[in-house]
Amino acid sequence: MDGKPDKPHRIRVRTCDGKPRDARELNRLRSNQLGMPHLDIFQTDTPTELIICASIEDHIKAVRNKLAGAGLEEIANGNTTITTEDRTKTVSRPSQQGGQTQHGGRTPGGSGHRPQQGQQPALASQTKPLPGKPYGFVALPSSFDTKPPVWHDGTGSKERFSGEIRCELENLTPLLVGWERGQVGDADSDWPVPATLDAVDGKLTAGKSVLCPLRAPWGKRPVIIPGDSLKGLLRHELGALLGAPMERVAERSYSYRPNAMYPSESKNRFLVPRLASVLEVETKPLDADHQARVPKRLGLFPITLEYNKKANKFDYRFDQQGGAHYRGGQGAGERLNSKHRVHTSLKVLRDEEQTESCDVPHAAQDGYLATLRHLVDLGHGHFSERHPDVPKDITGDEARRRILKAAAEEVFQPGDFIWVEWDTRKKCIVSLGWHYYYRWAYTDTVRRQGGRLERHGLFPLDREREKDNEGAPAELSAVRRLFGYTGDNEGSAGIGDGDYTQLMSRVSVNAALEVVGDNEADDQRFLPPTFLKELGMPRPSAVEFYLKQPHHPGSRPSDRATLVTYGDAAGYDTPGELAGRKFYLDRKDAYGNDGKGLAPGPAADSSPENRKNERSTLALEASKPGRKFRFTVRFRDLDAHEVAAILVALCPDQFKGVLGGHHADGYCSKLGYARPLGWGSVRIAARQLLLLDEAGDAPVLNEADPAAWVKQHHQKTATQDAWLAIHRRRHPDAEDYPRRNGEIFTFHTSLRAEHSRKRRYRQEGC
Repeated sequence: MDGKPDKPHRIRVRTCDGKPRDARELNRLRSNQLGMPHLDIFQTDTPTELIICASIEDHIKAVRNKLAGAGLEEIANGNTTITTEDRTKTVSRPSQQGGQTQHGGRTPGGSGHRPQQGQQPALASQTKPLPGKPYGFVALPSSFDTKPPVWHDGTGSKERFSGEIRCELENLTPLLVGWERGQVGDADSDWPVPATLDAVDGKLTAGKSVLCPLRAPWGKRPVIIPGDSLKGLLRHELGALLGAPMERVAERSYSYRPNAMYPSESKNRFLVPRLASVLEVETKPLDADHQARVPKRLGLFPITLEYNKKANKFDYRFDQQGGAHYRGGQGAGERLNSKHRVHTSLKVLRDEEQTESCDVPHAAQDGYLATLRHLVDLGHGHFSERHPDVPKDITGDEARRRILKAAAEEVFQPGDFIWVEWDTRKKCIVSLGWHYYYRWAYTDTVRRQGGRLERHGLFPLDREREKDNEGAPAELSAVRRLFGYTGDNEGSAGIGDGDYTQLMSRVSVNAALEVVGDNEADDQRFLPPTFLKELGMPRPSAVEFYLKQPHHPGSRPSDRATLVTYGDAAGYDTPGELAGRKFYLDRKDAYGNDGKGLAPGPAADSSPENRKNERSTLALEASKPGRKFRFTVRFRDLDAHEVAAILVALCPDQFKGVLGGHHADGYCSKLGYARPLGWGSVRIAARQLLLLDEAGDAPVLNEADPAAWVKQHHQKTATQDAWLAIHRRRHPDAEDYPRRNGEIFTFHTSLRAEHSRKRRYRQEGC
């Protein structure tokens, strides 16, 4: 009997290698290899055959184009009947309960000693899928479209459209678009926050952050959503929908600790930490103003050296009389922000001499110099303001000064003890550092590949950089063509010369004004003061989410690690690609027990600990769900498909029929504060589309049907399906920030520590 699933378009496929696929492999197939998480995949009685189901026929067409690359082939006229038994075999999305690594923890702060051998567990036999999170990504397309700019001198008006869209916004969950933020006890603020507030029990903690919306000064003081916030939402939506380059992605560089976690298991291990002493050093330029000492030749001690507290077996000791220089910590022997003891000497107790000497490869030397640049880059690197210890424990300038001095004058003196990462197959050094827990910079940054090449989709396109004789750009990508460009950031730098270095938008959005009834009281409109949970800080350093993960939970081709990073070491893995534009997901638990979002939900935390937490926020006058706001979008000289794209980008639920959307709960967008906690889910509707008619004596606005306009003029884009899927209301993949032992930070560091361990092992049989 046919189970009649919600997705009626189906094909039957077989695996090309004749091997069955388990649930983990099929989850990876759907989300990573096919890049279509909205599919359903059913296993059948034949282990090597599957049934793929989609909501619309275009999705199946897209699947057919990707089958070969995923190791599948279609079975012509294959039976696609879904039985009740087959339905139980459907491939579910990754588990929202598991996914945390079994081992690891917060990495030491550079204390400089090797962990005890025999204390760390063997490699886990299985890796769970990554858990859910409150955000997702829409990937960039493989190529971008460009068209000639439309100027503001009227030359582009012919056969284009001007007018306005009158919109109504309704919030589905609490909404707070912050306008004024203050801190309790800040006497210098324009609006000092007192220690006590009406409707808030007790005294507020000094430093507590308080946030409230903008309200009009007339009548019942309706809430105002600033036009800039709405325009930012529209631009972000259009960027993903139209597949345009990302413009304001900040540069960041990151590093990891190769020895963050290391087990005693030796089978298939090919990268090992190894103690070495410096034999020869050379000086190389770090930048235009600084030099750095770089090891040229090292003496390597036996791999079998032990430091085992449990067995009371020590082949070397720290801080012993007669020991050689050992420069623990990021400060090369001096304490910077280390929370652990910094060792300054090491003595080998075994009688064996160094077993071999080895030249340091240029790749390892270059990697060390890149690591130094990362450590001292206060704008984008390790000790920039995003570091949790800056400036509370140490200032970036202080760290930079100390590291530069050590790199130029102190480290890698002949006879110094250091640690290296040794490749037992190639017999070469992969990475090195002053102490056992040294840092190593990834080969790529957020914006650059290999330190130099521009990453796809983050810089102006070639046609945007081309200029005519007057300095005007030849063509512009979709969003810059609509909203213009400023040239004040790397994402738009180099577009146009002279009068063409900036371009004004052809789209403007006014502020949204709350609709307030004559008899509505404040307690009907606003939530009481709410102590919000501390917001998590998802950063691009979280490679597990911010980069595409084509292998997880399976292993990479190069080793037994499951994650793709920004590039662990030159020549040892393939760096990952950015996941794309980030969108916060609508969380089903945000609607509370009453289903309307009026119950506390996941955002509130009135515990005494959170009330005292300076990093969390007290929200005042947050709008209750169901409030309505009205605003207008005005446009000038737009192509018909651009008008349709704006309507779709603002109103995915209103035009879901044209877009092929079949999600049972519909679609919504996100706006304002505390979006990852469930707030800010909004649904926008285009109530009127008015087009300007300038043919007569006086210009007039003629009303058009928004639904008919979208149906006639909408052009499907390569990213449309993924864009629409991420706007699902009560998104099935939306969860709170993943945690380990109650900490978001610990979850991410544990996962990457486990990665640094598994990358040391070859695949079975390799």
